[in-house]
Amino acid sequence: MAGKIRQIMETIIQERSMGNPAIAEMTKAKFILKGIRLEHYDDQSEDDEDVIAKLLQLKNQFSETVPENRPENIMSVYSTLSVEEEAVRDLKKQLRNFETKLLVFFASPAYDLTRVSFLLKVTFPESMTFGCSTAGEIATGKMLNQSIVAMAFNSKLISDAKIEIIQDLSAKTTVDQAFASFERYYKISPGKLDPARFLGLVLVDGMCLQHEVLMDQIGNKTNIYFVGGAAGDDERYEQTYVCANGQAFTDASILVLLKLHEKASFDIIKTQSFCKMDQVLVANKVHAATREVIEFNHQPAISAYAAALGLKSDDLAPDSFMTHPLGLVIDGEEIFVRSPLQKRGTHMKLFCNLLEGMEVHLLEATDIVADTQLALEKKLAEFGRFEGILNFNCILRTQQLQRMNQLNAYADLFKSYPTAGFSTYGEEYIGHINQTATLLVFKSDAEWMPQEPAPEKRVQNPSISSDLDDRSALLQKIDDLTHQLQEKDLQLQETTAALRQFNIVLQEEIHERSKREEEIRHLSYHDTLTGLFNRRYYEEAMRRLDLPQFLPVSIVIADVNGLKFLNDTYGHEMGDLLIRKTAESLQRVCRETDIIARWGGDEFAILLPHTDADNTLKIINRIQEHNQAVTIQGLPISVSFGVATRTHPDQDMAFIMKQAEDLMYDNKRKESHGRSNHPG
Repeated sequence: MAGKIRQIMETIIQERSMGNPAIAEMTKAKFILKGIRLEHYDDQSEDDEDVIAKLLQLKNQFSETVPENRPENIMSVYSTLSVEEEAVRDLKKQLRNFETKLLVFFASPAYDLTRVSFLLKVTFPESMTFGCSTAGEIATGKMLNQSIVAMAFNSKLISDAKIEIIQDLSAKTTVDQAFASFERYYKISPGKLDPARFLGLVLVDGMCLQHEVLMDQIGNKTNIYFVGGAAGDDERYEQTYVCANGQAFTDASILVLLKLHEKASFDIIKTQSFCKMDQVLVANKVHAATREVIEFNHQPAISAYAAALGLKSDDLAPDSFMTHPLGLVIDGEEIFVRSPLQKRGTHMKLFCNLLEGMEVHLLEATDIVADTQLALEKKLAEFGRFEGILNFNCILRTQQLQRMNQLNAYADLFKSYPTAGFSTYGEEYIGHINQTATLLVFKSDAEWMPQEPAPEKRVQNPSISSDLDDRSALLQKIDDLTHQLQEKDLQLQETTAALRQFNIVLQEEIHERSKREEEIRHLSYHDTLTGLFNRRYYEEAMRRLDLPQFLPVSIVIADVNGLKFLNDTYGHEMGDLLIRKTAESLQRVCRETDIIARWGGDEFAILLPHTDADNTLKIINRIQEHNQAVTIQGLPISVSFGVATRTHPDQDMAFIMKQAEDLMYDNKRKESHGRSNHPG
């Protein structure tokens, strides 16, 4: 065998750090102090038994000596027991010491969902419970089937919640009553809710065909995010359920409006593993009620789709729809996937609606595991840490992972964070989408105080002998016992007060230390002036993207023109403004998956995975168009660009970076000759 050393080291880092970059760096330092460097080993390195033994010894020491430094505000649990009562008891047992404010569950249709919903309600009477049926369940580090997965939140993360059930979706989809109820409950208009403190969850019957209408109406009512998924039934496509308040419903949706604790926060990771192709299809004729496209580009839909792939209709491969779905593209880059379901003669039936006149791009599949890992790492660097993850993952992605034998690799991405989720019949995020994972990540800095120890029960001492016939002696004995109990009570009160004070001091110290760690971590990866990633993070990202699955990878070097002129003429504050405005322009145009860093004083670097040279030039053109509309002291922002693209795994990333940098300097020299009134 080979590569075992690298595997053990990465496992130790992941388990010890639990997603905290500072602890990960500390763990690597521990290895170095023991004479072992991570970068000296890869998947091909020969196994050295002495090094492996040393690593296993370190692993044991870590597990013995590293205490928990943060209480759990989220817990993820699951049960594979087949009987509903036994499975629910199993979940309760796992959560026995957890104060559950809110419980969201995802259950296989192998269970009676009505029974599961009822049992969870009576088993957790003080908690709000809701969930749905699934096409596969996701737990911490596991992709499951025929199980119940649940995520419990306490009041340190969720301060309040309101559940609304919308029934008879196919007859009268309307969210008016639900949002009127939200307004009465929270005493504020849904349109005025703080999107940093409020979050919506939505679970919807996977077979109702009303997902787009529902999400459109929600978007008209409020500007806060509603995120979730469509219930499944293990790919039978017969009947799915949503559950709340001890009941199960079909043709219905559950809306939950969460109010987060003032020291809690959330973020959203939307990741789909596709890159945009040049081929564009316009839906000229559709049947929206059945989600069918009749014509693309004034041709039969299937013929136009096949032609876009360079094929004839009869030559379409069985997995063409999976590997080459369609995508609505927003602002040139943000993709909302529309997955074809099946051919119906010359028509194409989709999992999501396309409206007449909509323009979609053909998409090409990339690596789900690599893309998800990159998205998690990028968000972790921004967000600080993940205390829990809700994962709404499309069933089509799960099927693709199965075909590629990557289910375990995908599950491993989430083994360091409490995770719960399910394989959906569509994901809800702004609209209804497919072949996407929409992840909700949470954290809380709320102060925590362990429950006070229960006072000792005062039980009458049975050793008092029945032969004490002297009344005065008996009364004296009772007085002595009472006095002893009073002394014990006083000692207990004093001890409890001391423990309470100690815990307050301890938690304040943990809270402050955690804040300092997060500030240090953020500063270590971010530029203070612009908030962009810094050179250190960019170089690490280059190493992560140095894999075949991210090809083509383009690198852009951008150098701001006129910084010295502004600094000398108007002062450094104006120069700083130019740098910030340029950073905002780059962020506005680039995609969520792109990595933008401030490389130096007036220089920026951008990494664009799954992006060829032509598409990179389109992005640069949009940046330049945006720059022309932004002026400082009457002058538009001017930036010189250099671009290079890595198209083959044998090409060195550092060489590609150097190519982009050289081209930028060439362009800058050429542009400087053409500028007479804008000094460089």
